[in-house]
Amino acid sequence: MSAQNVYEEAISNPNLTAEEKRNLELTKAWSDAYGDLDNIERFCDTYAESTEIYTPLQDWYWAKHGHSNQAWRDGEIAMLEFISHRKEKIVSILARGDTVAVQVSIELTSKDGQSRQGAFAAFLKFDEDGKIVSDHSFLGRHPRPTPDQAPGAFKPTLEKLLEINP
Repeated sequence: MSAQNVYEEAISNPNLTAEEKRNLELTKAWSDAYGDLDNIERFCDTYAESTEIYTPLQDWYWAKHGHSNQAWRDGEIAMLEFISHRKEKIVSILARGDTVAVQVSIELTSKDGQSRQGAFAAFLKFDEDGKIVSDHSFLGRHPRPTPDQAPGAFKPTLEKLLEINP
């Protein structure tokens, strides 16, 4: 089933509350914005200023409540130095109350033309303003990121993120 069909099937469920329908629409916008490298701020702006972005399998916070999310935003912008294309495709999506569970496949192409594909699942929690206040993304068993192994432009982001990671 295509990504559009998966989304259309979910959004057309007659049992959805208004909040759940809104959150499915916001998740679709989040997924579309992920691939808009000409306006990465649009993707970043889907998140609340006070948000939590956490990858449990790495036990790593990209943003944490009570702290600025600027280091994460800077990291998203720094990615533009390495990638020329990225795209998400919704594989599965389900809304319950203020939270959406979404599984996506992704494509990434580096500036030197190397392509990579992968998948992850995320639990996105939305506030009353329609911003993501919690994103717990399950990315696979990649190692925890470290500044000493990061490409130059991404190193300052990871160094800053060490402040919120135990």
